[in-house]
Amino acid sequence: MKKYISIVFTLLFSVFVLSACQKSVKDSSSGLKKIDFILDWTPNTNHTGLYVAKEKGYFKEAGLDVDLKLPPEDSSSDLIINGKAPFGIYFQDSMAKKLDKGAGITAVAAIVEHNTSGIISRKDAAINSPKNLAGKRYGTWNDPIELGMIKSLMKKEGASFDQVKLVPNSDSNSITPIENNAFDAAWIYHGWDGILAEQKGLKTNFFYMKDFVPEFDYYSPVIIANNDYLKEHKAEAKKFIQAVKKGYQYAMEHPEEAADILIKQAPALANQRDFVLASQKYLSSQYASDKDKWGQFDAKRWNAFYAWAKEQGLVSNDLRDKGFTNELVGD
Repeated sequence: MKKYISIVFTLLFSVFVLSACQKSVKDSSSGLKKIDFILDWTPNTNHTGLYVAKEKGYFKEAGLDVDLKLPPEDSSSDLIINGKAPFGIYFQDSMAKKLDKGAGITAVAAIVEHNTSGIISRKDAAINSPKNLAGKRYGTWNDPIELGMIKSLMKKEGASFDQVKLVPNSDSNSITPIENNAFDAAWIYHGWDGILAEQKGLKTNFFYMKDFVPEFDYYSPVIIANNDYLKEHKAEAKKFIQAVKKGYQYAMEHPEEAADILIKQAPALANQRDFVLASQKYLSSQYASDKDKWGQFDAKRWNAFYAWAKEQGLVSNDLRDKGFTNELVGD
């Protein structure tokens, strides 16, 4: 759920840019403060808490009129960095490159407590651990941090990354090309593509990357905010994040109703209810182990990934203790 947004975004992009270039925080006709929020992908169960907050009126209670927008085709983060929108969804691993260049963004809430991504493969490929990727075809986004992580996973098991056959992965999901034998394995988020594979009845193997390299238990996805906005609208930002928190807490306690709210707000999912519900039930148990602590970052885990990135030469600067805060998500 992270790369290669579907072709529909290209059709929507020109309209989106026109609206995004307008002031993103302003008074609406209802007297509420209007805020644009940039998603990272088409609506899915990572976003459920946001749609619940909208449907249940949590944003209105906070005096806010929140517009959840589809992202441009390249990167949702650029709109946040450039001040075109105050909030959006991004990922700690992708933030590394932005923060290394001095981007003015801060992660203000962790949507999911632990990293639920990992490597999926066809059952007949016999890939049960990172070392088994040797000699196999891996569908890649050709991102330096992505490839650095695969290399580290294999190295820890004494296998060589040089033996992996890299195949460009430009599909909107990784399950279809695996099903069509375009490659043997790919990096996915279990809560969406993993559940999709199960719903299709595709026989697969899957392992979480964090189970092999503890530093890979970073935060993904996260809600990011523009730093200038946070300085100028601190109280408003707190109200927004607290409303979002209520949305995710509700989704944790009511996964089926939350799934139906997501479908109502995103009608394109209407004919996939069984899939959406299965995904929601999984993620509702993953958002947080303690609902009162939803969204909070563990500095030790945040720093461990950025220390690894620095050691691997993937970033130039020491990013530990940078780019995140628990100030807004705490009670």
